[in-house]
Amino acid sequence: MDLLHAAFEHSPDVLMVVQAEADGEFRFLRVNTGFVEATGFSRAQVEGVRLDDLLPPEDAERLAAEYRRCLVQGEVVEFEQPFEVPSGQRTWHVRLRPMGPPESRTLAIAARDITWSRNFAQQLTAVAAYIPGFVYQLCLTPEGRWTYTFVGERAESMFGVPVGEALEDAGTLIGLIHPEDIERVICESLHAAEHLTPWHSEFRMFHRDGRLQWVEAHDQPQKLGDGTILWTGYVNDITERKALEASLLASEAKYRQLAQFDPVTGLANRTEFFSHLNLAIQLAERQGQTLALLFIDLDRFKPINDVYGHATGDALLRQVGERLRAELRGTDLVARIGGDEFTVLLQGPMDSETAQKVAEKLCDAMAIPFPLNSHPLSLSASIGVALYPDHGQDTEALTHAADEAMYHAKAAGRGIALCYSPHGSTDGEPVNNPRIRD
Repeated sequence: MDLLHAAFEHSPDVLMVVQAEADGEFRFLRVNTGFVEATGFSRAQVEGVRLDDLLPPEDAERLAAEYRRCLVQGEVVEFEQPFEVPSGQRTWHVRLRPMGPPESRTLAIAARDITWSRNFAQQLTAVAAYIPGFVYQLCLTPEGRWTYTFVGERAESMFGVPVGEALEDAGTLIGLIHPEDIERVICESLHAAEHLTPWHSEFRMFHRDGRLQWVEAHDQPQKLGDGTILWTGYVNDITERKALEASLLASEAKYRQLAQFDPVTGLANRTEFFSHLNLAIQLAERQGQTLALLFIDLDRFKPINDVYGHATGDALLRQVGERLRAELRGTDLVARIGGDEFTVLLQGPMDSETAQKVAEKLCDAMAIPFPLNSHPLSLSASIGVALYPDHGQDTEALTHAADEAMYHAKAAGRGIALCYSPHGSTDGEPVNNPRIRD
């Protein structure tokens, strides 16, 4: 976490984290040092403050509209926009990315001041010294020859290519673009030139010492009288930003993993399973189909866990999950919903006879000893079966029926599978006090 904090804080980009409020407006949760230095706002003026309290109403509403667009689309949004900040009227290139699960309604924002680019061609030499990357003017002649007419001095520190060498041979810099990216970069540049529109791209380039880095390029193409295309722009190192984005994506993936899957077995967890079950019931209702729900409770698991310890118990649960999946179809869903309880959703069409046979097959599989601790461990499973729509027409009712059938199977001798009966047992007689657990 210290590394992520440092990457955020010391990034050359202006970075912000913004969250949507209940009323649809936005509040700044955090900004980095680059934000403070670039805008002239202090942290106290920004962090915890609403967007409409920070900027003039017209600027705030334009920004809020882009924020909302990003949340609705659920993907990266980029735009350029001028804003009045304490450091003056500035034009920014802004990049928005949804952050975390959709319900968090949080955005990660990166912005770069591009005010100077409006008069860039007339001020190259003066401005180049103040740009974090290197400034360039690149030409493509009607004969197809690429040449640099201007290269900022930072090209040497970024890529190990002296300015004079790049001016003499454009290939010394262009040739450092990653082989997998160079065709895309050239095609995008030519397309921008054809339409005389600003170009922005992110791609990989090598330093001459072999280091690979991510860069972003911005330029504006123009067509000269002789047909030469002239691109005026800059390239900046965004390796740190890419590392931060990768870390954020990894954190999102880890969050999704924890939110959807059981950490011990890797199976779907309770929340994920019942979400799928609810959707499956809705689909079955629309299509007039049937499906089956199996509740599985392991017999004699607790004594094994107590004698051999939780590590062995967890290993046994993993093997149980693997064995269950091996016996089921790819369209079926198996989950661990807690402790030694598992559930299975058998997609339709499914009748009671088939569901019963599947449940019995799972009972047989669970009865085969599991190879752990250099000797096999034995257990069994009691399984309750319930069918939609016969035993329940919604998630709650179907779950209750499968749960009842499982308890009756356990009370009737364990290691067996029983289909739900409204009378409480297979012979029509209710089972007294069925809630017996290991």
